[in-house]
Amino acid sequence: MKKATLKDIAKAAQVSVATVSYVLNNVSNQTIPEETKCRVLDAAKQLNYVPNLAARSLVKQKSGLIGILINRAENEGFWKQFRYSQFINRLERLLTDRGYHVVLFSLDASSPNLDIISERKLDGVFVVDVKEENFHLISSHFFADVPLIVVDSMIEDPLFYKVNYDYADAFTYAFASLLQPKESFLIIDSFNNADLVNHICTHSGIGRDQIHVMDKEHDLKAFLEHNLDRTGIILNEFVAISAAKYVDPTSLAIICTAGCPEIAPASASKISFGDRKPEEAFQLMMQLLKDPKSGPANKYVLVKADK
Repeated sequence: MKKATLKDIAKAAQVSVATVSYVLNNVSNQTIPEETKCRVLDAAKQLNYVPNLAARSLVKQKSGLIGILINRAENEGFWKQFRYSQFINRLERLLTDRGYHVVLFSLDASSPNLDIISERKLDGVFVVDVKEENFHLISSHFFADVPLIVVDSMIEDPLFYKVNYDYADAFTYAFASLLQPKESFLIIDSFNNADLVNHICTHSGIGRDQIHVMDKEHDLKAFLEHNLDRTGIILNEFVAISAAKYVDPTSLAIICTAGCPEIAPASASKISFGDRKPEEAFQLMMQLLKDPKSGPANKYVLVKADK
């Protein structure tokens, strides 16, 4: 008879694999409804689940390794290839200064091979721009007491912290810097996490027919040629570099999500976040490593733009 797995229990109890792991490991720092706990325990009993005691004993050992998991798509444009360079560089420096070693994993966004993750014993993990269905696969590879922080993703799972930019705040500054804020278009780079794209578009307040999700530069040119009489807001400085070839940069407000405002066209308005995203992600990880119960009540940590 096939040995029952956490995934089998999750399917039977209609919960995430992470929730099953937390219930079976009796993790005290997570608030899980009693009804959910009962469903998980009943499913485990029905499936004759036998815990791996040897694996449980290994979870106490610390490796000093922190993982950063970047989800990559095929044939990415340069604006996506460089989008996280500054974030990773700053986060790696902060972790190294604290005595940790950083392991960078590059995963196929459409079909991630997770075997390499299982080969490493990580004390904490950052998962960057991930599809929700892939996130649950990734989270199932870690024990319940390994802090897992999601970056640039909307994941509706109350067990995990998410670090995102405060886009509503950033759009307020962007519109204030434009001469014709009511006649504006929006250009954003694409994300693997579709819910984040929808979140950004919704908080912009701009009609969907005036929003372009950057995939190919040829399509960007065509979009801009139909909007020459409008002002524009652009996310990602590297996208702005391409856009500035086709429109006057003085009509643009750039929300500098790549952390490199110095490369954006000089005559454009710029909304910057400094190094707040890597620094807040780092501080949250240190807090959770020290005491898993000490994290903020709100599972979404929003990074504010400069005033």
